[in-house]
Formats: sequence, structure tokens, C-alpha cells
Amino acid sequence: MSALLESPKVEVFIGDGFKFLAANTSSYDVIITDSSDPVGPAASLFEKPYFQLLHDALRPGGNISTQAECLWLHLPLIEKLRRTTLEIFETAEYAFTTIPTYPSGQIGFLVCSISPNCDLQTALRTVPNTRYYNSDVHKAAFVLPEFGRAIIKENKNILPPIGRAARALNEPNKPRKKVLLLGSGFVARPAAEYIVRDPANELTIGTPSHDLAFVNPC
Repeated sequence: MSALLESPKVEVFIGDGFKFLAANTSSYDVIITDSSDPVGPAASLFEKPYFQLLHDALRPGGNISTQAECLWLHLPLIEKLRRTTLEIFETAEYAFTTIPTYPSGQIGFLVCSISPNCDLQTALRTVPNTRYYNSDVHKAAFVLPEFGRAIIKENKNILPPIGRAARALNEPNKPRKKVLLLGSGFVARPAAEYIVRDPANELTIGTPSHDLAFVNPC
């Protein structure tokens, strides 16, 4: 893939992407973000200021597409992303495709437009000589299973409660317990995860030293 960088059509910028976008308003027709997952520094690529920069860097009628995680694993995040982008863009839709090497074999895209009349779900042209993509695949990518459609489009969770949520419903009157866990790192983590499985437990974590630093209960 790096051989493509030698093309005279390619310009490579190395630096702060946020500053680059801020310095290039009304410059692009399409912006594609193939980001890391929203952990650590990459978390900012899933927040409103970043999407505002993308919006402002588009020319009239421009579109963006950004990595938007997996239906099976990240529904609350996906719903938040669509709600956030609809505050900025005229149109925002979630689509997905199958990628066997990804967790759960699926990955999603949030596709947004600054044009109020843009039909993101309909292919505008035929792309020849492809091995996967076609106009029907494009259209089907926006057809979501009902559990995904309900939460992304209507913010309505129709999934049955599991784990902590289910126990909270089944044991509403269970006495609450306050647990103090002194430890850190890989040794303490399994204990902490086991304790908080029970919604009746309130957990405080402290570092094992003379000057204890405590984490708020959860």
C-alpha cells in the first residue's frame, strides 16, 4: 500500500490533524476517517469538536465517512455518534459491512453530509470491476437489524437486560454492600470485575501504600 504514496496525486501531511483541519476550511468535497478505536488519544476522533472541524473543512455539498464501530459491541457509542453528528450535519446515517478479521466480523461507518437533500443510502453511480461492492451492497449496508435500528434511530433499547442490569431488576431489594479493595494492576482487576457484577455492591479501590489514593465508588 505504501507504493501509492509515490503517486503525484498524493500529498502527505505529517502533523496535528486538528490544526490541519482548522487551517483548511471549505477545502474538501469528501473526508474519510479510518480511525483507531475510541481509546486514549483516539477518543477525540469520536467527539463533537472533531466533527465540527470536519464539517467546516467541507465544501458545499460535501460528505464525510468515519469509522463507527460494531453493532454487536458498541451500540451506545454508535447512537451517541449519530446523535452528535446530527447536531452538526444535515444528514447522518450508520452503515455496516462484514470484515471477517474484525471483532464480531462486522464494522460500521457513519456517513454524513452538509447537504439536506443528500440520499446517502442510494449509490450515485456504478463502480465497475469490483469484487465486493455493488449498488445493492451499498443500499443493504444501511438496512439495520431491528435492535440496532431502534437504538440508533429512535434511542430505544429493545434488548433484554443481561448481567448487572438483569440482576438489578431481579433483585431490587437486595441489601447494598460497600467494598474496599486495596490493590492495583492485573492482580486486583479480576477481583474488581467480580465484585461489580453484583449491582448491590459499591466498590472503592485504593492503592496499597501508606498514603492511600481512593477511586470513587462504582
